[in-house]
Amino acid sequence: MVDTIISIIANIFSIFGITINAKEIHKKFTSKNPRRISIIVFISICCVLVLCFLIAKQKSITVTKVILSENSLIMDISESHTLTATVLYSNNSMNSDVLWNSSNNSIASVDQNGVVTALTNGEATIVAQASKNNTTEIAECTIVIESSPSGYSISVHQLSIDSYAYVYVKPYDNNITNIQIYGRSPSGKIFTPNKDENDLYHFYSECGTWTIYASVENDAGIYEANKPEDFITIEVTNTTDILGDSINIFNNLFQ
Repeated sequence: MVDTIISIIANIFSIFGITINAKEIHKKFTSKNPRRISIIVFISICCVLVLCFLIAKQKSITVTKVILSENSLIMDISESHTLTATVLYSNNSMNSDVLWNSSNNSIASVDQNGVVTALTNGEATIVAQASKNNTTEIAECTIVIESSPSGYSISVHQLSIDSYAYVYVKPYDNNITNIQIYGRSPSGKIFTPNKDENDLYHFYSECGTWTIYASVENDAGIYEANKPEDFITIEVTNTTDILGDSINIFNNLFQ
């Protein structure tokens, strides 16, 4: 019986990473000193009670919430991003122990360190799950994967009867959110004009050969002019209003 009690106590202690010398305890139990036996029995009972209390308390802890560092992400193909999770418990403790899963591994994958990798265009949901004592909470991050703009075509129609030149910019992608026109003057100065109330871009100050180009932007990034076909030139002889453009042209080109 003594051996059984000692073994049970030793096993309970081992759950919490505490090692006790069962042989030494058994030796003391089997000694002929009644006072020593009483002390050991009392201490053992106290230890068991404390351990039972700790076990009961541990079993009462539940997961209350999981918080992610991001709730949504827009990513480019082949891009990686690390999500971090914070798990809150009913005893006000916290850690980052979660299981990571993706709703669509062919679009976005996630490893158990929270590293998300964008694989192809589309949308996926990354889920972080925490569980404890029959309670489970999750947090989700929506991943939208879009390719950065691939470029645009640009052309110009210059009228000889007035001082306007009409520039046509057509993005290759249909998810463009912004187009910026640039003009490099004959002296090399770069203009990034805004449109006026008539949707006209105005470049002032220099006659000569101007180089016109653009950048196109979507949620995944910006395409900057970098190929010869991204640039056009116009000859300016009147600096009153040398370049015009209609926003309606852009809208029609998007469709």
